[in-house]
Amino acid sequence: MSISWDVIGYAAAALGNRRAKGGAMASIGSRMREALGVGLTLLLGSDALALDVRGIETKTYAGFTRVIVETSGPAKPVVVPFPAEPASGKPERIALDFPGATLEMPGPRRIEVKDGRIDAIRFGTTREGGVRVVVDLVQPTRHRALRRSGPPRIELDVLAVP
Repeated sequence: MSISWDVIGYAAAALGNRRAKGGAMASIGSRMREALGVGLTLLLGSDALALDVRGIETKTYAGFTRVIVETSGPAKPVVVPFPAEPASGKPERIALDFPGATLEMPGPRRIEVKDGRIDAIRFGTTREGGVRVVVDLVQPTRHRALRRSGPPRIELDVLAVP
């Protein structure tokens, strides 16, 4: 299969204009990487584009805590609940796996929450090539994961069990 460099060049110009309007100028290398991703996506489908995990934050409400994982595009994480392991002292946990994603977050790999539902959030890269976000829970909970756009993100709501 050959790649149409005209399509990639057009995509690079479009991305450059979009970023300029937002006030942030991307480096030429970054624009070309994005353009290549757009070109490959047009030719091969959306799974050809790499996903970046760009940020993690929490918001605590009366009945639930929301974990927000900001991504570079639409994501389909695998949600993996882990039961508590009393013998080792590990609490119940929920993991969000983003296969093939890269982590674009500098700094510590742990966020302390301690709101009565969530103790902490840990995150990092996996050996298989991807990103795992682990939510360490304080008590048994229910949860729901939602995909959102504008900006693209995954919202994991951790609800207290009555």
